[in-house]
Amino acid sequence: MSLPILFYPEGTVGASEIFSHFRNLDVRSYPAKSPEEIEKFKPTVLIANTRLKVNRETCRAFPSVKIFATVSSGTDHVNFSDLKKESRVFINSPGSNAGSVAEYCWVSLLHFFSEEELRKKNVGIIGFGNTGKMFGKILEGKNIPYVYNDPFIKDRSVPLDEILKCAIVSLHVPLTSDGPYPTTNLLDKDKISKLKEGTLLLNTSRGEVWSEETFQTILARKDLFKVMDVFSPEPPKGKIAEQMASLENSIFTPHIAGYSQLGRLLGTYRLAEKLCILYKESPLPPLSEFLKSNQPISTETFLKEEDRNLRDSWKNQDWEYFERRRNSYPVRKDLGLSDLY
Repeated sequence: MSLPILFYPEGTVGASEIFSHFRNLDVRSYPAKSPEEIEKFKPTVLIANTRLKVNRETCRAFPSVKIFATVSSGTDHVNFSDLKKESRVFINSPGSNAGSVAEYCWVSLLHFFSEEELRKKNVGIIGFGNTGKMFGKILEGKNIPYVYNDPFIKDRSVPLDEILKCAIVSLHVPLTSDGPYPTTNLLDKDKISKLKEGTLLLNTSRGEVWSEETFQTILARKDLFKVMDVFSPEPPKGKIAEQMASLENSIFTPHIAGYSQLGRLLGTYRLAEKLCILYKESPLPPLSEFLKSNQPISTETFLKEEDRNLRDSWKNQDWEYFERRRNSYPVRKDLGLSDLY
């Protein structure tokens, strides 16, 4: 009897090594941009990146797939109502890249300020989930004060207006459009106007947390420092990308904040752990067995180069560079400030 087939995107960090321990699944890879090519093999498990919208149409395009999955934490590309109606399952790896994003944010602060200067400032964190908490732990370890706003965590949460008074404002919210506290267009022009001159604004969550009009307002404010890893629409193209290409006091990167070695490897590993349970596989070796010490780039030094290369692509109207870099990103060595080790 043939085994259920699992397909994963080529380039998924650690996938070949980790999935090689499976005995009850037939594991295969596919080109990340071409998931439609695998339908003829009748896969049971389809792992894809978050660019694949998982909805009714996707379910019907892949009738054999029982489990859709991603090695990332994001779920805003998934229509869970459609999945339920189609009797399909979705699994992900929440929190796997929290340490990676938090370390990205820490290095971003050091791009503009010294540690001594940071101890005299107050950091405001919007969203205190996995990533917000991890960023907070790094700040605590460096004796840098911070406050946070999260309506789902009443303890110590401060009003959003208090966050906007901080010298540094960092966004760590999931993208939601319904429920009691939607985050789509969370920051409008009025809220942005409350940011003081010299504020550093970081967004590593989703570009849709503000409207395109609000984003234009942010870009127009030359008195703000800006660090952005996410955009809306994504990837940026045309006039707005050309505008960002020459913007001073800013860092722009192609949605790779969570793409350190640990952030990517842990996502694959946690997803594999869930599949081990579902398909009665033997327990995996420890995560440490898959970590490699020698990597081509380091979180400590990568920001300037990523920013420069992205700006150059915009100046040359190479609108596809963003996705190319994101989909073929080299393994980035972590700082080791995260307690996920």
